[in-house]
Parts: sequence; C-alpha cells; structure tokens
Amino acid sequence: MEDNAEKVHSLIHLDLKGAPPRLGYFEQLFPILSSFGATGLLVEYEDMFPYHGKVAHIRAPHAYLPDDIIKLHTLATNNNLIVIPLVQTFGHFEFVLKHDENRAIREIERYPNALCPTHPDAFPLVSRIIAQVVELHPNDKFFHIGADEVWHIGKCPRCQNEMEVKKMSSSDLFLAWVFKVAWWMKKEYPNLTIIMWDDMMRNMPLDKLKNIFNRYSAVFDGIWVASAFKGATGSTQFLPPIQHHINNHLTWISVLSEYKHQFKIYRGIALTGWQRYDHYAVLCELLPVALPCLCLCLRVATRNSFTEADHDYVSQRLGFPHRVNLVPFPR
Repeated sequence: MEDNAEKVHSLIHLDLKGAPPRLGYFEQLFPILSSFGATGLLVEYEDMFPYHGKVAHIRAPHAYLPDDIIKLHTLATNNNLIVIPLVQTFGHFEFVLKHDENRAIREIERYPNALCPTHPDAFPLVSRIIAQVVELHPNDKFFHIGADEVWHIGKCPRCQNEMEVKKMSSSDLFLAWVFKVAWWMKKEYPNLTIIMWDDMMRNMPLDKLKNIFNRYSAVFDGIWVASAFKGATGSTQFLPPIQHHINNHLTWISVLSEYKHQFKIYRGIALTGWQRYDHYAVLCELLPVALPCLCLCLRVATRNSFTEADHDYVSQRLGFPHRVNLVPFPR
C-alpha cells in the first residue's frame, strides 16, 4: 500500500477513438505537455491498440503497431510522463461488440454499447483484451478499466434471472462485474493499481457503497478527479469554450481544498479531452485546436489559480502575438 507522500499527478487524457494522432505528433506534443506541468498520460486506445490472436478482429485497420506503443512509452519517459492505459470493460464497448464475432455478448442484441456481465464468454473476452494491453505496458503502475455510462444493464433474460435468483439490483450486478474484473487483475497483476470512473455509483445508497468500499479498499485505495479541456460541452463543438474549462478547473481546486483530506490517498487530476462522445458519434473538438485550452487548464491545475500573468505566460509560450482568446460558452 502506497503512502500519502506519493506524487500527485496531472494526467492528460488522449482519447484515440477519433482522429488518433500519429507518433510524430506525440513527439512534438509531449515536451509541451511536460513543460506546462503534466506528469502523465491517460491513453484510451479503444480500437487503436494492436490486438492480436482471438481478438485481432477488434483492431482498427490503421491501429498502432506494437513498436508504436513502445515508442509512445519512450517518448513519454523522455518527457517525464507516466502512461496509464484506459480500456473499457463494460459500457462504451462498441469497438468490440459491433463485430459479429462478439454480437452474442451484447446486453441488448440491437445495441453494441454494453456487454452482458452474465454471459459465459464475456469475462474471457475482457480478460484477454486486458492481458494484451498489460503485456505492452509492463512497467506501468496504473490501469483504468473505464466502466462509465453503462446505459443497458440487467435487461437481458440471463441477467434478469441472475438478479431474481440472487436478489440483486442492477447496481449489485454492476458492482459484481466491476469487482470480478478488478479482483482478477489484482491477482494476475498485483503491482497494478486499478482506476475506474465513478458515475455509475453516484446514485447508489451510501450504506451500500460504504460496505463495498470497506471490503474492497485493497482494490481502490485512492481517489482521482477528472476535469475536461475539450469534448465536454457538445458533441458537435468545433472549438473548446476556454473560459468555461478554466472555470471548471478553478471549481475543482475549491472543492479539493475542502474535501480531498477525507480520502486516504489523493492521486491527482485527469484533464479529459474526448474526441467523440461514443464510437459512432461525430468528431467534436480535435486535439490540435484544443491545445491552447489544454495549456491554460494545465497552468490552472498546477498553480491552483488563474491570473492575467498566467494568461500572458501561456499565450507567449505558445507563440501568440496577443492573449489567447478565452472563447465563451456557446449559447
């Protein structure tokens, strides 16, 4: 178990499920991120990972090669950035379930977004995907299992029967799957710390969450928070509303100053930057046009404030002849 003195991170989320950058772009990007205070990358591969063997069919035709993953790590290490892979394991599973080979594992046959947690082929599939990603991330300390926005759960006859027999709610079914994956990972990869999104648990009864996390504190022993620098204000957005995102970070700073001491370990913040809202959605703001917003938000996150001097500093560092325009929120 790590202690409270461990490094607090500022992670940049690289969402590769739309317009994934080439490695040459990362070569230019990573030094900039590091210079503005980023300490790590949260890499959501989706179908851009070089899956092989029984799951080779889920790999995109233009997916990165194994050597690209190694080079990404080298570039990150050279710029003092840790790498945290993010692999969805429940919802947002379209990149897997859209394929006919995996159609039977859908929770609802006509929707490919969520898997059926009681299907006998679900866990072997997910564990195989995770194992291949871990294999190319041998020295990484963290692994993100996603688990957000599971829109369909407990809908298929198999799940409904399981819930009836075991007197389970849909929340119980969600937690049973998440911890099945988490416990397997802790057994197979004891040096990995597992991360997941929290939104599916926000409306669960407090006593249920307390009981669960008292039991599973060995799996989830710390907390992260997540802000956004793009991809959070509209699925067809072209430019990020910079002032909105700056305000979001300032609000997080205020919240953390009041509440983070309640948690055993505060690990840091992930600045998310979604490329599209799901696998089939249109692209929202692309990474290059969001770079000014990202650097300004990093400045806020690392200095816990935003002043005119900060605005000038970031603008000048990025080569603007004037202050970056703080694009307002669209109305």
